[in-house]
Amino acid sequence: MDSPLPPMNGTLPTLPDIADFHAEHNSSRPWLLFPSKDSSEQLTTLTYREMVDASHRIAHIMRPNREGPEGEVIALLLHTDTVLYVAVLLGLLRAGFVPYPMSPRNSPQGVCHMLESVACTRVLAQASTSALVHQVQGELHAKDVALRVDELPGLPEVFPQLCDGSEASAEVRPYPVSARLIDMRAPSLYVHSSGSTGYPKSVPFTYRRLLQWMASNVFGRSRDVLYAAMGLPTFHAMGLLLQLTYPLSVGREVVVYTPQYPEPPVVPHPQNVYEVSKLAGCTAMLALPSYVEAWSHSAEVIEYLKTLTVLIYGGGPLALSTGDKLVQAGVPLRNGYGGTEFGNPTMPWDQIPRTSSKPDPDWAWYRVPVDAPNIKWEPQGDGTYELVVYEIEGYDIAAYNIPGEKAYGTADLFEPHPTKPGLWKIVGRKDDVITLSTGEKIVPIPQEAYVTSSPFVYGCVMFGREREQPGILIEPRAEHVVDPSDENALVTFRNKIWPRVEEANALAPAFAKVFKEMIIVTTPDKPLPRAGKGTIIRKQALNAYSEEIDKLYETISASTNNDGITPPTSWKAVDLEQWLVDQAATLVSHGQSIAPTVDLFQQGFDSLSATFFRNRIIGALRSSDSSSVRQAAQNISSNIIFEHPTVEQLAIALSTLVDPSGGGDVPALVVHNRTDEIRAMIAKYTADIPASTTKRRAHESSVPPVVLLTGSTGNIGSHILAYLLAELRVARVYTLNRPSADPRGRLEDAFRERGLPVDVLEDTRLVSLVGDITRDRFGLEEAQYQEVLSSVTHVIHNAWTVNFNLALQSFEDQIAGVRKLVDISAASERSIQLLITSSIGIANAWDPAQGPVPERPLPNPEIAASIGYTASKYVVEHILDAARAKGVPATAVRMGQACGPRETGAWGTTEWMPIMTKSSVALGALPQMTGPIAWIPLDAVGQAYVDWVLATSELPALVNVTHPRPTSWDVVLRGLRQGLGDSLPIIPVRQWVARLEEHANSPTPEAMAEIPALKLVDFFRSLAESSKDGTLDGADQSFLDLVYDTSELLHSSPSMQQLQPMSEAHARAWVRYWKEKGFVV
Repeated sequence: MDSPLPPMNGTLPTLPDIADFHAEHNSSRPWLLFPSKDSSEQLTTLTYREMVDASHRIAHIMRPNREGPEGEVIALLLHTDTVLYVAVLLGLLRAGFVPYPMSPRNSPQGVCHMLESVACTRVLAQASTSALVHQVQGELHAKDVALRVDELPGLPEVFPQLCDGSEASAEVRPYPVSARLIDMRAPSLYVHSSGSTGYPKSVPFTYRRLLQWMASNVFGRSRDVLYAAMGLPTFHAMGLLLQLTYPLSVGREVVVYTPQYPEPPVVPHPQNVYEVSKLAGCTAMLALPSYVEAWSHSAEVIEYLKTLTVLIYGGGPLALSTGDKLVQAGVPLRNGYGGTEFGNPTMPWDQIPRTSSKPDPDWAWYRVPVDAPNIKWEPQGDGTYELVVYEIEGYDIAAYNIPGEKAYGTADLFEPHPTKPGLWKIVGRKDDVITLSTGEKIVPIPQEAYVTSSPFVYGCVMFGREREQPGILIEPRAEHVVDPSDENALVTFRNKIWPRVEEANALAPAFAKVFKEMIIVTTPDKPLPRAGKGTIIRKQALNAYSEEIDKLYETISASTNNDGITPPTSWKAVDLEQWLVDQAATLVSHGQSIAPTVDLFQQGFDSLSATFFRNRIIGALRSSDSSSVRQAAQNISSNIIFEHPTVEQLAIALSTLVDPSGGGDVPALVVHNRTDEIRAMIAKYTADIPASTTKRRAHESSVPPVVLLTGSTGNIGSHILAYLLAELRVARVYTLNRPSADPRGRLEDAFRERGLPVDVLEDTRLVSLVGDITRDRFGLEEAQYQEVLSSVTHVIHNAWTVNFNLALQSFEDQIAGVRKLVDISAASERSIQLLITSSIGIANAWDPAQGPVPERPLPNPEIAASIGYTASKYVVEHILDAARAKGVPATAVRMGQACGPRETGAWGTTEWMPIMTKSSVALGALPQMTGPIAWIPLDAVGQAYVDWVLATSELPALVNVTHPRPTSWDVVLRGLRQGLGDSLPIIPVRQWVARLEEHANSPTPEAMAEIPALKLVDFFRSLAESSKDGTLDGADQSFLDLVYDTSELLHSSPSMQQLQPMSEAHARAWVRYWKEKGFVV
């Protein structure tokens, strides 16, 4: 293609200037191509000359003799054929107007907002948009603003040759040229944002910025492709650029729909976009994800898509399953990204290096030049980054939203590719992130995209801000609309979409899981509001359904929803068991079968599942015709699922509650004789421990240590990993972490959050594995598993579920995992040193009169029986003790209260001490406490593990990891006051708790945020009740005053021998860290 192209250096400053260049040099070349109206097999073209002629006609109609002001903004509220729309834009530009194309789908209030933002009082409209224009006029009239309305010229006036076959050029009178000098920084035209997060925003395209976009060729530089442009509205930035500026910059026509005048224009639809594209021989397409999704279901369409040079989708996410299917079939799929305000920072498709992989595995990733000077990635602290675009020479942006910077923060959140620099995937928006009341954050876009890919779903929006669990608002497709008040129809629809919701849940962390009860189906008379490009306007959608959402949360605590499952035929245990199995199966992923004798928490249950399960049971009891059954609902304890964690146990407990005469004893069932359970669990997992056959211990070997570390993303685990990697004598570190969406990113986030050096994670000695100690072969491939077993010298097992509601048997799979490690070590040729984390919580009931808590397993299980978590650690300590008697080198690391290091101050904000400090700021005082503090800084913990890994002598059976040189509460309080500004008074703890209780009676969401101690009011109340004279000291200090023997700790760890007492500097560092995180103000 050798036709000349116009320069983009500003010598032709306006679009009419560039169009005139083509009319002179490429007059017969086509600009727009479309199927002929008289023959579906032939094509009609509009040449550059014909389009230029049309622009002259429009200029004469809209501004005769060039009278009136230059640069007047005129809004376009049109629903017309693309050929006329493009010609009108070019004609308005020629006449000296600043056109502002607007979506006619905007609300009257949205249109008024846009008009006012650019001082526009003139609109070009037509009969089909007159109702909207009339409403806009009314809104503006109330503000004493008059709106002039011009009527759109008809197709015969603009393109007579399309209507009567006459020669258009014979009728053209050249429009007068302006004598004014063009200000390249002035707006040439306006477009608007989608309005996905509120009213659409007016975005100017200056003359210079428009030329920059055209010069950059965001649709690619190739003149060998023929774009299908009919699926995009001209008022949208991408439609305008593809239909108007792309043919001017590249010199290649695009395909649009046939003009339908005087009938309404063709409404884009996946089928007619495909048909016109195929007829015209298009080799490139730009489409919405919903179109791509529809095409993916047709083998015929896929065959055509395979012939394209490129298929670009944009404007929203595409389900990975859909994209993978198309790419596997050979479709050249690419994703497009950009913003009206900041342009297109990604590589054009034809500049992306070709991959040797067929199909391309990276189709879903955006390519952003690694060294782009106008791009900055702002970390969000959760593995995601906000894209920030800066204005530089040759790259203007239309809006600035970062104070003091010529930059635009997109609010789009991306994740980097784990191994390929420059590849990024969008995962949501900052303003889309749902922060639950638990503090956990959900990026809803991936789940929403997956649910929307269901053939039954037209759109959806997740919700749950400041709630305990999320829900989802679902709009059915037109052919599947249901009346939500029809309970049977609602249940049927939920069951249809439930498999797709479960698949979406599988992609998300546990706290983001959507339960069936948390699905709201929209009503036909209240569709989800959408922007011009078809995306749901999230904020408006949630506002529209705010009453339904509030009502759902109000009733969820007393849910009576049985999800279509018939209540039990009776409340006898034998009948109840199957009903409970059916109910439980709907609360775990993929509706898996539930074994009645296996712990529910080992079958996928979590705290939220337990809450819903309990609610369903209560609902079923309350729905009974029997008054005695209804009465039993009042006696269901909040922890009933945790206390009876198998279906079999739960069935017996419930039947006994309903009919106490049946012979059951509820208190006995609750207690379960917990000490006997502990003894039985110890007996089970210490039976037949094999004797170690190893002749040489790890500490006797000259082989450099190779460590397998679990739980490396946690508070303690991340510090252990950082210190192991800092020690060059450690040959390799394997980390074994449970599966997540981005394992590497999760590790980096853990380091970044705690002020640890992220660059150490690039160390080649680090090998990150995904698996679980409790699974067969740790969940690894056989070759990988054998590699680990053949090289590891030390296992640091630091991963454990922390949930104080769970019963002992809910930890059995993890206890079994410890026994597995014992067996592996015993069978190893060189013996593997085990370092298994335990907890000083085991000793909470220790009698101080017996002296310090010893560094050995405690003999009486009653001391740890009250909580399942501590009971599980008690069992583990005894398993390790039994293993040690068989020659297995095993050490229980009984971990105390860890606190932030002096250097970084990094102390997680979910623990009681940070919560107390933040709440003290809001309450206006710190609580007076006295006595010893034996908290251990995390850096000291990390270094101690290095000592044990490098030890040249046998390690002890058990160590108490508490500070060997305790400090006093006075030191900590002084440091806290200094960090907070020395203005907070210190009052007795009972007075402090009394202030707390004043807010606990009817806490508002604001109070809960400012005073997080309200969530732990019982804990702090217990401190106050155990205090003496309003302070905490002596024997009355409860769990805080226990003294721990640290002889073995000091003997085994040289760094602990050198550890100095904590000072005010530690507490000041904590406060500094909490302030940096925005936790404490």
